[in-house]
Amino acid sequence: MEQNYYTTEQNPMENKPKTKNGKLSTVIALVAAVAIVGGGAGFGGAFLASNLIKTSDGDKVISYDAPPGAEKNEEKPVVSQNGDVSSALNAISQSQSGGGTDKIFPSDVVPTGPNGTYTSEELYAAVNDTIVLVKVYVDANQGSYGSYDYYDYYFGYGEKPGSNKNNNNEPVYAGFGSGIVFTKDGYILTNAHVVDDAAKLEVVVNDYYNKDLTHTYEAKVIGSDTSADVAVIKIERDEEFIAAQIGDSDTLSPGQEVCAIGNPGVTADIMFDHTITKGIISGLDRACLSEGYELTLIQTDAAINSGNSGGGLFDMYGNIVGIVNSKIIATNYEGIGFALTINEAKPVMEDLLNYGYVKSRPVLGVTTVELNEYRAELYGAKLSQGLLIADMEEDAPVSKSGLKISDIITKINGVNVSSVSDVQSIIGKLKVGDTITATVARANERGGVDSIEIEIELTESKQTKQ
Repeated sequence: MEQNYYTTEQNPMENKPKTKNGKLSTVIALVAAVAIVGGGAGFGGAFLASNLIKTSDGDKVISYDAPPGAEKNEEKPVVSQNGDVSSALNAISQSQSGGGTDKIFPSDVVPTGPNGTYTSEELYAAVNDTIVLVKVYVDANQGSYGSYDYYDYYFGYGEKPGSNKNNNNEPVYAGFGSGIVFTKDGYILTNAHVVDDAAKLEVVVNDYYNKDLTHTYEAKVIGSDTSADVAVIKIERDEEFIAAQIGDSDTLSPGQEVCAIGNPGVTADIMFDHTITKGIISGLDRACLSEGYELTLIQTDAAINSGNSGGGLFDMYGNIVGIVNSKIIATNYEGIGFALTINEAKPVMEDLLNYGYVKSRPVLGVTTVELNEYRAELYGAKLSQGLLIADMEEDAPVSKSGLKISDIITKINGVNVSSVSDVQSIIGKLKVGDTITATVARANERGGVDSIEIEIELTESKQTKQ
């Protein structure tokens, strides 16, 4: 039986979602649709430490020192820190709008629905093999999964990582989610909360000729962005993969039919992999904060459950229009699932492919400590609320702004801030090069505190910035 999960502090639905300009400004009690084998808060944000890619096909294991190039073509390949990513960038740029009748990949599946659409059965036959199972392993001695503030509720059964430590330090199986293969050479789109903090990732792909066989490959994280909840990972083999076509979520309208395909389940032994559920677009432009950044979500009544995270939301032409990532679970709420819009994910994917992080997102360029009474005493701070400046990027504009180490930021543009999320919710709406006004508390020689206003130019995010 379905259970309702709440925090121990309060019923999450005591405060109803507020609406503004027809948009849902706050979604409460979102469940990240990732299945967790052990208890815990979820997966946080970390890149895989190793660049070694291993491909497992039955008993055969092939190791690569670096990813092989993409398909040969006459154009000069796009080379980033992740190697040749031209195939993935081309897949993003060649997005399809609803109404296109071209098949996603060569097959015998012929759409017989109205206006060239697939029926549900035809859609499943055409795109199911593009959906993969993502198995997550964490450090055997890791005491918890970390945290992911946007998702307060996780399904999970079994032992917590670290509760049964092994002696060989091999990563232990922790949970699973879904992914979408979007290039023939093995680039996969999924959620950041599926892969972050993983010590190892394995991807299970259907055999295209024998429905009873699957193949497992070790994956490399190309890039992961917690704020947008988007990640790109990569698997390798000589044979081409079947790839889904990226669509255009701007063409969607309420009432339009869609299908979600993913791997819902409870545990590793109770899994309903490659499940298709059908519904409609229940609403568009549903806004929700993630790590202080506003995401635009698609609302659907297609059934979404634990393990669906990272799976595809497809229009009836077989195009990816969304990335399934969450649902509302609470008494009197039923059939309210969400997917990230593919159009909002595209620029994030491009930055992850080219740089490994989202380059265009503005940041202050500082490392801060969120103060409370204990930390204030520990750091000798004069205030117990605000953001203590612990470090600054030397090459960022903030280093020339007059801000100093040990200053405490209390306001941004006149708005009180006490957490990184507070700051991000303000600057996330701005762009690189914009200037904000920080109100800063600074200790003076008399033992008191001066209040100073400092103008800071926002800089582009880097992988090492907070």
